[in-house]
Amino acid sequence: MSDPQVRDASEAAFTVLTEKELAERRRKEGARIICHGGHYWEQIGAPGFFQPVHLLARLRPAEATRPTPLSWGYRAALRPEDSEAANGTVPVVRLPNLESYGMDGLSANRRNKLRKCQRLVRIVQLTGPELLVEQGYDTVVDALSRTRHKKLPSRESYLQEVKRYFQSDHWCVLAGLVDGKLGGYIDGYVVDGIAYGFNAFYATWALPTNLSTGLIFEFAQICRRMKNVHTFVGGLDAREVPQLGQFKDDMGFVVDRVPIKWDMNVLAQTFIRLSRPHTYYRLTGEA
Repeated sequence: MSDPQVRDASEAAFTVLTEKELAERRRKEGARIICHGGHYWEQIGAPGFFQPVHLLARLRPAEATRPTPLSWGYRAALRPEDSEAANGTVPVVRLPNLESYGMDGLSANRRNKLRKCQRLVRIVQLTGPELLVEQGYDTVVDALSRTRHKKLPSRESYLQEVKRYFQSDHWCVLAGLVDGKLGGYIDGYVVDGIAYGFNAFYATWALPTNLSTGLIFEFAQICRRMKNVHTFVGGLDAREVPQLGQFKDDMGFVVDRVPIKWDMNVLAQTFIRLSRPHTYYRLTGEA
């Protein structure tokens, strides 16, 4: 009998949102959302820093202003025709050709790894929390202990995140199963034609199966099959992790420096630039 909380990735389905719908759902998930200049902004990182909930929504310069007087910083992408008003960039990693993306978009070495993954890993969309409740926390702890790219969550906070996935139907969670065991998973959503890959966690024991290649490739194929999805963003440029940059290059991604308008409190700007230069680069595009 098939698992009622799992379906094959070839049958994956989820809701494509508008910016307003995404803002409403993020608010229900607990995010601080405000409306300013005709767009919805979300507080990210330290309290007081805002960016549009749809990061690549293209704003006019008059719309890309401080969203609240109490904000110590903000950034917003600008329309291409307004790029002269930009004072920075956001270095997004994206597929340049989603509509035609297939195995030919991968390097020869990466194609071989994808074939290996397809032999060893079953890729499925999760439609309920059961698998993540049972095996997800250990996978996340394993992955973050290896990569250290974010703080380890408590089990309680992790289970709250899992619950969030299934509160509505806009998250797509793809999992890689190796002999029935969770080897890793990724998540993402689509807003106004742009797909955002959000989190990725891979267990160390499963890395030899190349499930990271398979999961990202399959997510791109799902987006490619959906109507009106034209762009797949796979995060921001992590220049301090060259192996990750090489992986995404092999997968066919490019770094696209999108013009933005940004501002920060001078003290905060100095602190971030000196203590966390790579974070500063991802926030502003400046080295």
